[in-house]
Amino acid sequence: MILIISHPDDIHATEVMRHLGDMGQEAKMLDLAEFPMNLSLSISYDHKAMPSATVRNKTDLFVDLAKVKSTWWRRPQAYSLPQMKDNEAFTFTYNEWDEAISGLWQLVPGIWINEPNRDIRASRKAFQLGEATAVGLRIPRTLITSDPIQARRFIGELGVERTVYKSFSATEHTWRETRVLRKNELDLLDHLRLAPVIFQEYIPAEVDLRITVVGSQIFAAAIHSQEGDYKADFRMDMGRSRITPAVLPREIERLLLALMERLGLVYGAIDVRRTPDGEYVFLEVNTAGQWLFIEEKTKQPIARTLAETLARV
Repeated sequence: MILIISHPDDIHATEVMRHLGDMGQEAKMLDLAEFPMNLSLSISYDHKAMPSATVRNKTDLFVDLAKVKSTWWRRPQAYSLPQMKDNEAFTFTYNEWDEAISGLWQLVPGIWINEPNRDIRASRKAFQLGEATAVGLRIPRTLITSDPIQARRFIGELGVERTVYKSFSATEHTWRETRVLRKNELDLLDHLRLAPVIFQEYIPAEVDLRITVVGSQIFAAAIHSQEGDYKADFRMDMGRSRITPAVLPREIERLLLALMERLGLVYGAIDVRRTPDGEYVFLEVNTAGQWLFIEEKTKQPIARTLAETLARV
C-alpha cells in the first residue's frame, strides 16, 4: 500500500492517486487534521524485532503501517485539537500529539518522498542557499536579518531598486510575493526588529525556470515572466504566463542533482532565473512545490512519474 500524507483538497495529491489507481496500486490519503477527533493511533511493542503501528478511524482499522511500501510526505496538516481555555493545556496536548506522530514516521517502512526530517531541514531557506553554493550553483547576494542597520548597509551597497525582499513562507491566507524595494519603504526598516526578512540582489531574467526533479528525472520549464506586468515574481501572473518546455545545460543538471542528493530529497520544485547573459541563478527549492500548472502547459508527465516512483519498490 502507498500512503499519501495530505488533505482531500490537494489536487496534486488526488492527481497522483488517480495515476496510482490506473496502475492498480492501492493508495490511501492520511490527513493529519483528522487527529485526534476522527483518527487514533496505536504503537505496540512486544518481543518482536519491530513494533506494530496502526491508525484507526472511529470504527475500523484505517491503515496498518507495516503494510506501507512507500509514503509521500506531500502537505501535512496541523492536528485539529478541541478548543481549550487553558493555553498551557492546549500546548501540552499538541506537543504530545506531535511527539507521537513524529515518532510514528520512524516506524514506517519503504521509500519516502521526502523523508520528513530531511524535508523539513531542506525547506529552510537559510540552509538550502548555503547548500546550493556548496555544490557550485550561483545564488543572489543575500542578507537575512532583523537588524535595520545591517539592512540599510546591504541596501546601500546594492542600491534600492536593485534590492528585492521576501518572506520565508507564503500561504493562501498570508500571501507575500517577492517585491522590489521602493524608496518610500526605507522608513519601514525599523520594523525589522519584529521579524526577520530576506533581502536579495535583484536578478534580471530572460526567463524564470521551474525545474521539477523526481529522483534522477528532471522536468524543466521556462516561464516567460518578463512578458507580463510583474517581473520580480512569476507567481503574480502565473495563470497568464507563457510556459514552454526547456532544456538545461548538462552542467546545471549535474549541479541540481548534486544539490538534491546533498539535501536528501527525492522530489523538489526548484526555481532558477536565467539571466539575459545566459547565466543560471538558483533562487530556492520547494520540497512540496506545485507542478500541475507546468504539466498542463508542457505535457511533461510529472504526476505519473511521481506515481511510478511511489509504486517502485
